[in-house]
Amino acid sequence: MRKRKARIYGLTDFFNGYMDQIGQMTLVNLLFCVPTVIFTGMIFLISSIIPINIFVVMLMIPLLSPFSAGLFYAAKRVTLREELKALRDFKKGISMEWKPFLINSLIVYVITCGIYVTMQIYRGGLSNPILLTAFIMSMVFVLFFVCFENSFLTMLVTVDIKVSEAVKNAVLMFIGGIFYHLKVILSLALVIFLMFSVVMIIGDYLVAGLTLMIPFLLFVPVLCAYIIVYNIFQTVEKIIVIPFTEEKTQSGSEGKNAEDKPEPDREELEKLSKGDPEEYVFVSGRMLKRKTILKMLEE
Repeated sequence: MRKRKARIYGLTDFFNGYMDQIGQMTLVNLLFCVPTVIFTGMIFLISSIIPINIFVVMLMIPLLSPFSAGLFYAAKRVTLREELKALRDFKKGISMEWKPFLINSLIVYVITCGIYVTMQIYRGGLSNPILLTAFIMSMVFVLFFVCFENSFLTMLVTVDIKVSEAVKNAVLMFIGGIFYHLKVILSLALVIFLMFSVVMIIGDYLVAGLTLMIPFLLFVPVLCAYIIVYNIFQTVEKIIVIPFTEEKTQSGSEGKNAEDKPEPDREELEKLSKGDPEEYVFVSGRMLKRKTILKMLEE
């Protein structure tokens, strides 16, 4: 097999990937905004009738989680330079990943509510050394939590992996991929800063909100998902994909470990081959694309 040319990640590659499929990315963003607008409208309607608190507003996290799966799956397609079909891939991401995304979002909801309550306790009491220490520890936890989520969700849509394995690798990636995590956090912070700047410049919250609806409807959610997947996948690729790719399989670089693992029979290969041909699956301790498994079956 001819060895692939190594991909060079960077701003040029990032924007080229986005611009090459900007039309489909915009359609994906609009698809995500439909449930977002519906659920937001429902919350505003309820708030006009009865008072609601921040914990009700944060229910948007689990409500939007299945659609976030479609958003991340689309970002994965663009990251891997695969052709994106907005409606097809958005629906496919939802149908394939809605369950782990939903379960994860419920955990995120509980932790986010806990973080909010904790921040209220710390407010105004940071002059106390004990509270200050606890606050610093909480910030470290928040950093870990954000990085873990980015890694975990990226792995769910980029590789065929057990949830338990995804959790373990997401923990390991906190240190191994800290550079990419910081890039994600700074990039998302820049997006938030630019949107906040619009509010400050305009001054009128209503006018600013209507103005920000335009970029939100056209690209903000899908751009944020793309920022996460594009950067975090570079760590996933180094830690999970590259050590188990078909190139290493063909070159016999697995050595003793490959010999220790029995090759799957034809029936098992047929089961593994079902699905997106561009997705990676574990085969005898290796990571292979499904299209490679199909070639193995043909041979």
